Amino acid sequence: ASQKELYDHYVEVAKHVNIPIVLYNIPPRTGNKLLPETGAKLAKDVDVIMGAKDSSGDMTNCGEYLRLTADVRDHFQVIMGRDTMIYAGLHYGCSGAVASCANVAPRVVADIYDKYMDGDWKGALEAQFRLAPLRIACSMGTFPEVIKEGLTLQGIPVGKCLDPIQELTAAEKEKLRGVLVDMKLI
Repeated sequence: ASQKELYDHYVEVAKHVNIPIVLYNIPPRTGNKLLPETGAKLAKDVDVIMGAKDSSGDMTNCGEYLRLTADVRDHFQVIMGRDTMIYAGLHYGCSGAVASCANVAPRVVADIYDKYMDGDWKGALEAQFRLAPLRIACSMGTFPEVIKEGLTLQGIPVGKCLDPIQELTAAEKEKLRGVLVDMKLI
């Protein structure tokens, strides 16, 4: 979709809902970018648009969301969506994160934020580095298979992913188990 088409889509959705809307930029999954310029225009033009989750993995892109919406920060927040970049996002000015790995390691993800907010940047960075192996392990399968398998390994039966997503191989499951053991999650 073009930026105009994306803009028009969000404007149309906003006409039919009376709830806050958070824009979602995740080009690796959608094959489409919601550019910071488009997000900023939406933030300024549409009252119910309250923020953007940037999962692009590009700090320049995230920084542009922050820079271009600085004048509407009273009602618009930028949220980091890349689990391995939460600490960096907080330093840039993100108000928080939505992290898929928080399903498996909620305290680790919360530690990044809590320690950062307490001014313990060293502790926040340590928590970020502690989370990294889990997020990197997510490349072993199609999302959200690693998250579901991680929960299963922790004794939380969440069921299988729907077809066509395949289970991890036995070797991948063992590798994920090792990551969770190293993280003291099992």
